Parts: sequence; C-alpha cells; structure tokens
Amino acid sequence: MRVRVLPRDIAGGIITGTIAMMGWAIGATTIVVTVPMLIETLVRRGRADELPLPLVMLAVLLAGIALVARWQRRWTVLTYLALGAVASTVYELALLHGDPGILRDALFVLNRPTLALVAVGVTATSPLVGMAWVLLGYAVAGGVALAVAVLGQVPFDPGLGPTMVVVVAAVGYATFGAIQATQRRRLPNFDELERETRRMALGDDLARRTTAMVHDTVLNDLAIVMNAPDRLDPRARERLRVDLAALRSGEWLSAGESLPSVDRQDAGLRNELSVLVSEFQWRGLTVQVTGSTMGVYRFRPEAARALVASVRACFENVLRHAGATVAELELVEGPDALTVMVTDQGHGFDPGEVPPDRLGLRMSVEHRLAAVGGTARVWSAPGEGTSVLLTIPIEAVLSPQPESSHRGDVR
Repeated sequence: MRVRVLPRDIAGGIITGTIAMMGWAIGATTIVVTVPMLIETLVRRGRADELPLPLVMLAVLLAGIALVARWQRRWTVLTYLALGAVASTVYELALLHGDPGILRDALFVLNRPTLALVAVGVTATSPLVGMAWVLLGYAVAGGVALAVAVLGQVPFDPGLGPTMVVVVAAVGYATFGAIQATQRRRLPNFDELERETRRMALGDDLARRTTAMVHDTVLNDLAIVMNAPDRLDPRARERLRVDLAALRSGEWLSAGESLPSVDRQDAGLRNELSVLVSEFQWRGLTVQVTGSTMGVYRFRPEAARALVASVRACFENVLRHAGATVAELELVEGPDALTVMVTDQGHGFDPGEVPPDRLGLRMSVEHRLAAVGGTARVWSAPGEGTSVLLTIPIEAVLSPQPESSHRGDVR
C-alpha cells in the first residue's frame, strides 16, 4: 500500500517559497510606488533636473527583483543584494547632494529602496531559513545607511522602514512555523503510517502463509498417521520427512520480505515534478496533471534529472511562446519506459520551418533525453497547439502498474 501524500519537507518548501515570492512582490511594489513620490519631492524642492540618476537606480533595483523572481537561486539573491546595495547607496547620495535637509524632511523617500533589500528570500524548507535571508537583507540595508552617512557626511539614520519589514517578516514566518508545529501534532506522520501499514501487511501475509503451511503439512501428516496401518509405507515416511524439512527450514517465514517498497529514485522524481508544477503555477501557468502512476519504478539518476529539466523547458516554452496559460502534464508508466506528455492549446508552430540554428527544443529537450537513452517527439501546427512526448527508460520495475478492474466498462 502506498500513501500518496506530498512529503512535509516538500510541502513546507512550497509554502515557504510562496511567502518569499510575496516578499519579492512587496519589494517590487515598494520601488514602483517610490517613483511618483520621488518625482513629487524633487519637483517641490526645485530639483527636477536631478531626477534621471535616482530613477535609473530604482530601475536597477526593479530589474534585480525581476531577475531573482525569474531564477530564484541563492547566487541570484546574493547578486541582487550586492547590486541593490550599490544602487541604493548611489540613490541616497544623489538625493543628499547639495540638499542634506532631505534627510530630515523626506526620509521616507530617501530610505525607500532599502525596504526592497530587506524583503528577500529563497525557496526554503523551514521558516528559520527564510528569516535568515530577511536578516541578511536587513544587515545590507544597515550597511547602506552607514555608507551613506560616511560618504555623505550626514547623521546615521536608517529610518524605521527596514526594521518594520523585519518585524512583519518575523511575525509571518513565526506564524507559519507555529502552524506547522500544530499540524504536526494533529496530523499523522504519513511516512510512519506507511511503514506501519507495511508491517501490518507483512503480518497478515505471514498469518495466511502460516495457515497454509499448517494445513499442507501438519494437518495432512496427522491425517496420514491416523489413517495409516501399523507400519508406514516408504512413500508416507518420505512425505513426513519432506514436510518436517520444510517446517525446519523457515524459508516460508521470510517470503513476505520480497514485497516491493517505494524506491527513493521513483519518489524523488515524483517530488521534483510536483515542485516544478507548483513553481510554474505560481508563475501563471495552470498545469493539469493526469495519468495513472501507481507502479513503483527505478530510474537512472541522470535519466530522472534529464526528464525534469526537459519538462521545465517545455513549460518555459508554453509561457514564452505558446500564448497559453493552461498546460496538461500526462504521465504513463509502461514496462520499459516512463512517458510524459506536455500539451498546450496555444499558438502552435510548424516544426519543419524551424531554422537549424535555432536550438530551443532541439538542445534543451531532444539531445538531453537522447544522451540518457530517452526520446522526444514534437507535434504542432499553427493555431493547433503543441504536444511534446518525452520518454526515459525504466531501469527496474519494483511494482508493476496494476490493471484497472473497470477497463471493460470504459469506452
């Protein structure tokens, strides 16, 4: 029996990543709202001709947020913090140049970009990791305020904005952590539940095999002895010896250990596809997952990685080129290969008219799968959508796909 529930660490990572994405959205909104505030402040102070440089620095910060939202990795976040620190410092120094009074009169405009430095995060498996990134951004924002104070020869005044963002983030992550802890106490541990289910299944199987063994050996042998004459013939004695040897061997006790278990490679592939689907749904692509995946299979690690990367490339193409917001991901497991089909009802294209120098699906999907023994086929036509069929070889079948008992009723 397999309990098909998304593991807690994966589910926690998705939710924590969602909170981090909300932080990036807040940071981007802060930068956008700062633009009209900046223009109004400088025009009122007679400095409209100095607008270009601060506006360029705000654009750099906004581009950095877009970069991280597109590639949410640790190195992109660190790059954003470094570039954002420089852009924020230049922005504040440009506003303070020749007008130190703005520090007193319009601090809310001066330190606004540093709020976007605090609202950072990456997909993490725990609220603690997410909070650590927020504190790193807070430290960078404090460094910007210190650099501005030294270079601009003004008092050190970071304002309350960055601190308020940290407090809000701390409350959010702490609340999420408390919810997780509460749910762990209320909900069963599905991993332990699955192990207990397997133990019960083994126990039931042992009871059935014990009953069968007693029936086939002990009871039959007692019947032979009871109904036999004074001396047993050679065939009866041989039967008793065989049954006694079978009981002594104990091989029938361990027969149930051959029951298939969930393979880590199989579970890892399913989890990575689940995370991938969730990631693109947050980016605006609704993914409908269909197909039957009740078997347990083992794949080569490089084949599983190639499949996940190929599915990612297909989803990227749907978002960038197909003009569709819905895609279907269908999984079909056979005895020799796992087949995944990604379908959309977008613009479509003519595969025969794709120039040879356009890599696209050719390099990101076809060559990648071919390198691990898989295949990729593309069907598309202008105005008819696109279907991409991906396959990777199955290394071992631990538990075959069960046949549907209703197959005869389905047309």
